[in-house]
Amino acid sequence: MISGKFGEIGELFFEIDLIAANGEVFSVDALLDTGFTTGWLAINTQDLEGLGWSFIDLNRTMRTAQGESLFDLYEGKILLDGIEYTIPVHVGAGIPEPLLGLQWLTNMRLVVDSLQGMLTLG
Repeated sequence: MISGKFGEIGELFFEIDLIAANGEVFSVDALLDTGFTTGWLAINTQDLEGLGWSFIDLNRTMRTAQGESLFDLYEGKILLDGIEYTIPVHVGAGIPEPLLGLQWLTNMRLVVDSLQGMLTLG
């Protein structure tokens, strides 16, 4: 189980580790995006450059808050709660911070208690 933190306006952030193809690990804060219902992780194109992840597919269309957008799909590795996952990662322009998709909630439990300041995923 990992603890998260609340953002300034109540956003849900969790620290995850992105594992580059060469084994280097990058810790980042990722926003749990409740509107990202069909994926696991989305990152900005710039963030992909140092990771060396394998390409899967080009120009996948997805609906976003700004309308339909195109994303490239890569096979990425992340470390979450001490477990390494190999997942499809949506990569596109204009993503301000890494986004965790709701697919994580198919096998992890999210507990949010704003009054107690408690946020966990595990």
